[in-house]
Amino acid sequence: MKISLKNSLASLEVNTNGAYIDNFEVKDIPIFFPKVMVKIGDILKIRGGMHVCAPNFGVDDTLNSLPSHGFGRDLLWEVLEQRESFIKLSLEGVESYKDVKFTVVYELDGPNLLLNLMIENISDEEKLVAPGFHPYFYAHDHSVVINDRSIDKKELPNSIYEDSSNEKFKLNDKQIEIIGIKNINKYVFWSDFKGDYICIEPTYNGNAFDDKEKGIYHLKSNEIFEISCEIRVKL
Repeated sequence: MKISLKNSLASLEVNTNGAYIDNFEVKDIPIFFPKVMVKIGDILKIRGGMHVCAPNFGVDDTLNSLPSHGFGRDLLWEVLEQRESFIKLSLEGVESYKDVKFTVVYELDGPNLLLNLMIENISDEEKLVAPGFHPYFYAHDHSVVINDRSIDKKELPNSIYEDSSNEKFKLNDKQIEIIGIKNINKYVFWSDFKGDYICIEPTYNGNAFDDKEKGIYHLKSNEIFEISCEIRVKL
């Protein structure tokens, strides 16, 4: 189900399938590259929009049981609360995470977008988490200036990692800033150049699941882990 949110400056289209943000526009100008299917080799893959990466960002070489970027983006979420520019969605975990509850909030505030993900462990056992957000920013010329320095686009297919809670960048002459509010400490910059997009991804310890020494969070029984940030678009 697709749900439209809006205020006087911005609009958002949210899909309950995967809690995807399919579109994000400010004054009718795309900030996110709209979600589409692209053919990579013989496989159709989703590109564009934004999805949560939960319970893990990146490849799971620790438990060896989770899909890349987690199962959250593949399942149907339930709408808990909805207003004109606000939505709260919920997901019950599956398999070894079946006693874990995921709650995501998307909210428009003027031209800005608030992202919040909470992971609640209601099981009797410790659970491993290292989530993030995966936005595809529209970049028709693939040029990026991040924190006043130019990024070599040839490096992007292999990903660029930066320890930071905040990032400011310029895409298509639009100034954008991501402000980490809670548990944002590493950004990943990536593109496969299959469309006019560049991913600038706020995460908790990046691809921690590919190596247990990288800082996976051990979520205790009855504990809640929260990760949040705000995408600010300068008018």
